[in-house]
Parts: sequence; structure tokens; C-alpha cells
Amino acid sequence: MSDPLTLENGANIAVVGGGPSGSFFTIFAQKIAGMIGKKVHVTIFEGKDFTREGPSGCNRCGGVISELLLQTLALEGINFPETIVQRGIDSYRLYTSDGDVSIETPSHEKTIATVYRGGGPKGTFSSQKQSFDQFLLSLAMNEGALLKPVRIEKIIYGGRRPIVVTRDKEEQEFDLVVGAVGVKSKTTDLFETMNFGYRKPETVTAAISELEMSSAIITEYFGSAIKLFLLPVKDIKFAAMIPKGTYVTVCLLGKNMNSHSVDQFIGHPLVKSVLPPEEKFSIACRCLPKMNIQAPENPFADRIVICGDAGSTRLFKDGLGAAYITGKAAAKAAILQGVGEEDFRQRYYPVYRSLMHDNVFGSILFTVSEMHKKSAILTRAMLRVVKKEQTDAESKKILSSILWDMFTGNERYKNIFRKSFNLPMQVSFISECARSFFGRRA
Repeated sequence: MSDPLTLENGANIAVVGGGPSGSFFTIFAQKIAGMIGKKVHVTIFEGKDFTREGPSGCNRCGGVISELLLQTLALEGINFPETIVQRGIDSYRLYTSDGDVSIETPSHEKTIATVYRGGGPKGTFSSQKQSFDQFLLSLAMNEGALLKPVRIEKIIYGGRRPIVVTRDKEEQEFDLVVGAVGVKSKTTDLFETMNFGYRKPETVTAAISELEMSSAIITEYFGSAIKLFLLPVKDIKFAAMIPKGTYVTVCLLGKNMNSHSVDQFIGHPLVKSVLPPEEKFSIACRCLPKMNIQAPENPFADRIVICGDAGSTRLFKDGLGAAYITGKAAAKAAILQGVGEEDFRQRYYPVYRSLMHDNVFGSILFTVSEMHKKSAILTRAMLRVVKKEQTDAESKKILSSILWDMFTGNERYKNIFRKSFNLPMQVSFISECARSFFGRRA
């Protein structure tokens, strides 16, 4: 008798990784199964404790939740308590070598949230602080999932069903194994060695640090704005300073990031000019996480599916949004269609591939951004157009919204790319380029 590649009532699912993609998969798998009268048993394997402060609970992320994700999750009935949100963000301040400009949220609402993915830097313990990842994991457990705080030793694949073996040598057979792991975690190696064609994503290294300073100092120097930097500094493509409770998260994206990158960035004259005096802050911690820049082509097989950072995610932005998209899509495919390779190809891969396709447009947009960063003429023109838009109540603020969506991850790159061809905005931008070229000042 053939083994049907469907999840029957009472099926067992292993989710390897308790971060956002694993939690989102679990939440939606259980909800969808319940809607069609099925019961599935989900076991989440996660060795990290997201409530712990410092590296042991950290998920190495800037911790910005986009407007789009906040609104989407609210429609799903997922609303964040005040203890999750460290600070509401209503604007970005963009700094360049030729000036700076403030870009306000188009909706004029503080809907962007900054959070700690884990327990935060050491010494941040507070009854008023809660881990974003732990909150989602708790929601998954409230839906009925079982959490096993152990790491996986290996996954045996080749029989009727995959068998998960933990480090304490416990073995369990599952109807489906979901890989919701970090892009370069040791657990990702397990899926490569299963020989179904999965390979780790191509990555770049980011540099992240937490600057400790008082809440009053953060309010004085940052308010409710994220500081962004487009500076002609070698290897740094993009830099952000994200205010939270009593810390500011520094995120550097680019090439050849190392343990000295943050120090060099903080030492840049422009950056020093917008920070408080050195005696009023200190570097509490730092890390060099890997970021997915090229999704693998084979994220599934019979009874195996990969989602989140180890699969397809958004280029440089909104990894949490991508975790929601892929986690929910994988859950819908598994519960409503089946857990065979062809089932995932039909119902999951189109969503997975759409993120890959969108990242092509993102790559083009970041290349254009790099050109602006290196050209004084383009930088001045951009700043002038944005300043005009921000001060004109009747302006449609096309360039401002393009930059806002690029910074926040609030819109698909494809849609941002299309918006960049707006004719009036292009005419205004070219006019400002000409003014800069011929040396005339506004």
C-alpha cells in the first residue's frame, strides 16, 4: 500500500527552529487544521531561550517591524502588547555627506515598532520588556504546540517518514519536518546533508551593535526617528541607528564587515556629530550576523519544507515580514494540499519564488542607491526634491515615499521600482541634478 503524502487527522509535525518563521508556520498550521476539522500535533525544537538577555537569547537582528506587517498581523488577530514595543517610530532622518533630511511616515501614525528579538542586551531586564520571538512562540504554544528546548543532532531521511534525532539521542518519526532555522546555523547543515538538493543561501555579513545610553539621552538625540546614513564609505552600503528603550541598535550592511566596522562607523565625523558625547554612551555588545542575499532553489522534498531565513527572504529588509509570508504559505500548502514535493511545488513555491523575483528589483534599487551615495550631484538632487516634498502640503511625495518604503520594507521592491518612473518626480529630480551640475544653489 502506498504511503499517502497528506496530513491525516492526528499527524505529527516537527518544526526545527522556534523563531518567527517557525512560530508563524505553527500558528497557521494549527488554525487552518482546526478550520477543516483536523487535529495536528506540532513539536517545536528550539534550543535557545528567547527570554534570556545577552547572546544566549539573541537572534541578531535590528528589530524593526514594518507598518505592513503590523497591519497584516492585526488583521490576523495578532496584536502586540506594549511590553513588546520598545519605541514607536514616526520618521527617518537621512544623513549624507551633502546634507540631511527628515522623512515622515506617509500615514502620519507611529506604526513602525522597534523590538528586541530576544531578551535584549545584558542588564536590560525589566517587567516592562518582552521578547518579540518569545511572544510569537508563546502564541504558537497557545495554539497547542509542544516546545522541546533541545537541539537536533540529525534528521534521518530515506524511509517512509523523516526521523528527528536530538542530541540526547531521542528519536521520533514525523509526517512532516519544517526547517525554520537561521541562515547559517549549524542546524542548516542537517538539511544539506539530507541530499534532496537543498543548499545554504548565499550570504553577506552585517555588523550589529547595541549602544547603551539613558532613555532621556535617546529621546533628546533620536526622539521617535531612526537615523539612516548614506555615506561614501568603502564597503558600507547602508547604515541605521535604531532607538529602543535604553539602547540604540547600530546596523551596518555591506561587504567585508568585521569586528572593527562599528567603531570605524561611529568614528566618522558626520556620525559623531549626531551622537551624544562619547562619555554618555558605550558599546554594550556586538555581533556579525549573516544575511541571506540569494535563496536556494530546492527548499522542499517529500515531507520536508524550508521557510524563513534559510529559504527565501527579503533582500536587506523586513525579514520578519518574509517569515510571516513563507511560514503561512508553507502551512497552507501542507494542511490544505499535501506534504509531497509536488504539493509544495504547486502551493508553496510560487510564494517562495515571488520573494526571489522581488529581490531582483531590490538589487537594482540598492545599486541606484549606491550611485547616489557616491555622487554629490545625485545626492544633492535627492535631498532637494525630498525637502520640497516634505514642506509642500499638496505634494504627492513620490520620492519621499520611495525612500520610506525602501528603508522600512513596507512595500514590495517591484512596486517601489515602478513608482520610481513617476514622470513629474523624474522631471523634478533631473532639474535638480542640472542645478547641482551647473553650480547653482537654491
